[in-house]
Amino acid sequence: MKIGFWGTPRIASYCLEALRANHEIRFVVTPPDKYAGRNNRLTPPSAKQTALKWNIPVLQPEKLKDSSFIDKIAAFNADIFVVVAYGKLIPPEIFNHPPLKTINLHPSLLPKYRGAAPIPWVIINGEKETGITVQLINEKMDAGDIVLQKKIPLDDMISAEDLYNMVLPKGAALIDEAIKLLASGTHTPIKQSDDDATFCGKITRDTARINWNSPARSIHNLVRGLNPKPAAWTTFRGSDIKIFGTAVLEGAPELEKIPEAGEIIRYQKKRVIAGTSSLLLEILELQPEAKKRMNALSFINGYRLEGESRFI
Repeated sequence: MKIGFWGTPRIASYCLEALRANHEIRFVVTPPDKYAGRNNRLTPPSAKQTALKWNIPVLQPEKLKDSSFIDKIAAFNADIFVVVAYGKLIPPEIFNHPPLKTINLHPSLLPKYRGAAPIPWVIINGEKETGITVQLINEKMDAGDIVLQKKIPLDDMISAEDLYNMVLPKGAALIDEAIKLLASGTHTPIKQSDDDATFCGKITRDTARINWNSPARSIHNLVRGLNPKPAAWTTFRGSDIKIFGTAVLEGAPELEKIPEAGEIIRYQKKRVIAGTSSLLLEILELQPEAKKRMNALSFINGYRLEGESRFI
C-alpha cells in the first residue's frame, strides 16, 4: 500500500517505522523545525528524523491550504493518508484526496476523550479502561467514523509514560490492520455518537498544580497522569517542587498526629506522608527546584523535615 504519512512526535516516528516494514511510504508531512532544548537549537520533529533516515521525502508546509503544496502531495499518488499526532487540522481537499481517504490514530476509546491530551486525562480522571481508535478523518476534531478500536485496561499505578509506551506498539499494529480492512472494500466504519462524546483540553500549569484540599486518590491520579511531563507540582518553603510518585494509604499508620491538608511529616525515619482532605498520601519520588529527582529518604536528609513542614 502506498502511504502518505503525517505526524510529529515520538509516537509518530514509532508508527512510521512499523508501517515502513509492510508498506511504501511515499512522503512524510511534519511541522517546520523549531528551536528547542537548553541550547535553543533548531530541532527537527521526530517524524522528520525517522523519514530522513530512510530517505523518505519530507514536506514541512507553513500553510496546508497552499495550492502548490496540495499539488505536490497529489503527485505522490498515495492510496491512503495516515495521521498520527500531526498537530494541525487537515482540510477536506487534502483528507478526501486519496482513494482510501485519510485515517487517524487517537489514543482513547472515541467518542470519549476527544481532544489534545487523552492519555493524561484518562489517568487524572481515574478511568479503569481506555484504548486506541483508528478513525476516518472528517471536518470535526476526532469525530470521524471508527474503523477499529482496541481496549486497554488501567490500574491505579499506571503513569502517563507507562500508558504511552503501551499505546506505541498497539497503535502501530491497529493502523496496519485498519489499512488492510479498508483496502479489502468489505469493511464499513461505524459512525460516532456525538451524544456520547467527551472532550479533554490541553494540560496547563494550573492543571498540574496540586490542591492539597483534594482527596488523596485525586492527587495520586494527577501525579501519575502528569508523570513524567509536565509533572504535578506544588510549593515547598517558597520554591516549586515536582512530585512524580505517590501512594494512597488506605489504612492510616500509627501516627502521633494526623497531618492536615498539605502538612508533611517524616514517618519511620525514611517515609514522607502528606495530609489531604481524605486519607493520607505517601510521597515516593519528587524533585525540588534546580535539583535532581530523588526518593523520600533523600528528601528527608536534604531538607531536615523536623517540626511543621508543609506543601502549599
